Parts: sequence; structure tokens; C-alpha cells
Amino acid sequence: MQATYHLKPDQVDDHLMQAIRELFKNEDVLTITVSSTGKPGGQHKTLFYSLFGSWQGQETGDELTLQIYSARQSGDRPVDL
Repeated sequence: MQATYHLKPDQVDDHLMQAIRELFKNEDVLTITVSSTGKPGGQHKTLFYSLFGSWQGQETGDELTLQIYSARQSGDRPVDL
């Protein structure tokens, strides 16, 4: 599924992010691409970082790191060249 939003920076708020979460709630992975058609400058970086917040969960950072590392799987798989 793909959705395209054409917005002014002041229109990016919690309501928009909640709508995106609801729209893509059944997806495994969500990729967000931010681009601009405006003038180049430092404002793009500020807009990009304003779209994201800190992770809030019940696990500590160390516990979350342990979960991530323990969920990784590696193994040998046949490769045909």
C-alpha cells in the first residue's frame, strides 16, 4: 500500500502521524520518505527530525537491545552463482 501526502511543514502534526499509523497498522514495515520542493537550506533537516520522536516502551534500552540481538537469525543458505 502506498499513500502520498503533499503538505506544508506546519501541517505535519500528531494528527497526521496518527492517521499514518492507522492507515498502515497491518504492515510489517513502514518506510517514510521526506522530500521537499522548496528552497535548499537547513530547514529540511529540521523538518525531517521533527517527524520522529523517542521510543516509549516498557523495556529499558538494554533490554530492547538484548531482544533485538536475540531475535536475529543467521545461518547457511545455498547460493547459486
